[in-house]
Amino acid sequence: MAAKIITIAIEKGGTGKTVTASNLAYLMGEDGKRVLCIDTDPQGNLTSALSDGQGEIAGGMYDGKALYDMFTGFRYTNTKDYITETEYGDNVQMIPASSQTPRINQRMPELFEDATIIAKKDSSKQIASIADFLYYFLSQVRDEYDYILIDTQPTRDSLLLTNAINAADYVLIPTMCEANSQESAFRTFALCNTPGSRLKGVGVLLTSVMKKAAATRLIRAQCQEVLGSSLFKSEIPHSLSVGMAVTNHQPVCFSAAKQPVSIAYKQAYKELKERLAKLEVK
Repeated sequence: MAAKIITIAIEKGGTGKTVTASNLAYLMGEDGKRVLCIDTDPQGNLTSALSDGQGEIAGGMYDGKALYDMFTGFRYTNTKDYITETEYGDNVQMIPASSQTPRINQRMPELFEDATIIAKKDSSKQIASIADFLYYFLSQVRDEYDYILIDTQPTRDSLLLTNAINAADYVLIPTMCEANSQESAFRTFALCNTPGSRLKGVGVLLTSVMKKAAATRLIRAQCQEVLGSSLFKSEIPHSLSVGMAVTNHQPVCFSAAKQPVSIAYKQAYKELKERLAKLEVK
C-alpha cells in the first residue's frame, strides 16, 4: 500500500512543527513502520534532530545531496539518490535540508519551464503545475514506505510550502494555546481547505498546553467551536523535557520516553492512525 503523506504546517514559528515531526517519525519507526521524512524548512531543524546534530546547516554535511539538489536535478536524477539514513534505525530515513534549501523557491519557475519542455519528449517527467514538484518526487518512492512526513517552514508565502501541502494526503497543524498561534492555525486550516485540493483531511494539535491556565481553556473552547472534529482530542503538555531534547538534537520520545509529554505524543500518534484509517474507509 502506498505511503500516507502527512505535511506538518502552520505559518507561525515556535509552535512545535519540527518537534512533532521528529517524534512522530521516531514513534512510527518504533511501531515497525517505514518512514521517510522530508525537511523543507531552510533552518534544517528536522535534519539536525534526525542526525543527532551532525546535519546542522552550518556544517555542510548534506551539501550536494539534499532537497535542493533533488529539485535542481529534476532532468536526470531519481528521488532515491537523495534519501539518507537517520540515527533512529533502518525504518526512519530522510531527505535532508541544506544551506541551499532557500534557493528552491527561486529555481522552481525555471524548473517548471524545463519540465514543460521535457514533457513533450518524456511524458514520465510531466509536471501538471508548479505546485506539483514535490508530489512528483515522492510518487517515485511512495510504495516503499508506510508514512512520508513533510516538515515545513513558518510561512504562507512560499512555493515550497505550497508544494508540501499539495503533496499531502493529510495536513497536521500544531498550535500553541495562545492567541497568535490560534489565529495562525485558523488561517492555515482555511488554506488547506480551499477547493480543488487532493487533501483527504486536516487536523489541529494543541501543543505546549498548560492545562490549569485560564488561557488554555479559552483557546481550547474557541478551537473546538471553529474546528469541530478537526481538533485532536490528544494534547501535548508544556514540558522542560522538550527543550532539553531539542538541545540534544533528539526526539523527546527517545530521550525521555516516560515523561508525560512523550506519553502525550504516543497518544497523538495513536489518534492520528485512527483518523487516517477512517479517511481510508471514506
